[in-house]
Amino acid sequence: MKTLQLTSRDRAIFSASRFFARLPGSSVEAIVEGATLSTFEKQDVLFHQGDDIADVFFVLSGLVRLCRLGKDGRQADVAVLARGEMFGENAMFLGQRATTSAVAAEASIVVQVDSGKLRQLAAADPDMAQAMIEHLCHRGKMTEDLLAEDRLLTAPQRVANYVLSHCPKDTASFSFRLPFQKRVLAGKLGLAPEGLSRAFSRLRESGVMVKGRMIQIHDRRALERFRRDG
Repeated sequence: MKTLQLTSRDRAIFSASRFFARLPGSSVEAIVEGATLSTFEKQDVLFHQGDDIADVFFVLSGLVRLCRLGKDGRQADVAVLARGEMFGENAMFLGQRATTSAVAAEASIVVQVDSGKLRQLAAADPDMAQAMIEHLCHRGKMTEDLLAEDRLLTAPQRVANYVLSHCPKDTASFSFRLPFQKRVLAGKLGLAPEGLSRAFSRLRESGVMVKGRMIQIHDRRALERFRRDG
C-alpha cells in the first residue's frame, strides 16, 4: 500500500460519486479535508471481516471485492465495487467492526475518510444525513437483489440476466467486453469459477459466445426466453 495526496482530478471523481453528487461543494470539501488516498495491488487485503476499522472507504479506480467468510473457511462475495462506490460504512454504526473482508480485485486506488468525522458531519448536516440514508438504502437494495437472484434464478439464468443488463435497448445482437476477469464475475454472481463456465456452456444454445473477456450475443430474444424459462 502506498499513501498519496488527493489531486484536483481525484476530488472531481470523488465529488461525482453516488454519495457526494447531491451534496454542496462545501460539504464535500469538509469531508475530503484530511482524507488519505492509498493504492493497492491485486489481491491486497484492505481489511478482514471482524477487524476494527476507523475509516470509510471510496473507490477512485479499480475494483474492490467485499466477501464474507463461512465457518468452513469458504468465501462468498457480497459485492464487487467499482469507481465511485463507498464501503466500510456499516462499521461506523456497528461498533467499528468490519462486517466483510475487502480485497482489491485488481490494482485499485481508494480514498479513506475518518468515520468518526463523517458521522459528526452527518449529525450536523441534514443533506449529508439524507445522502447517508440514501446510500444505505441503495446498499440494502443491492443485497435484496442478490438474495432474490440466488433464490429465484438458476446459475445460467443469473449469467443471462447479467449479460442482458449490458444489452442496448432494441438491439437484436450485440457484444461487449467484461469489465473484469471472469473469476470476479463468478464471485459477483455467487458462483464458483467452474459454475460460471458451465453456465456459459448452457447459454451457447441461446446464441451466447464467449472468447476471453468478449461476450457476443446473436439472439437477444432467445436469451430473454432462457432467462425467463430456464
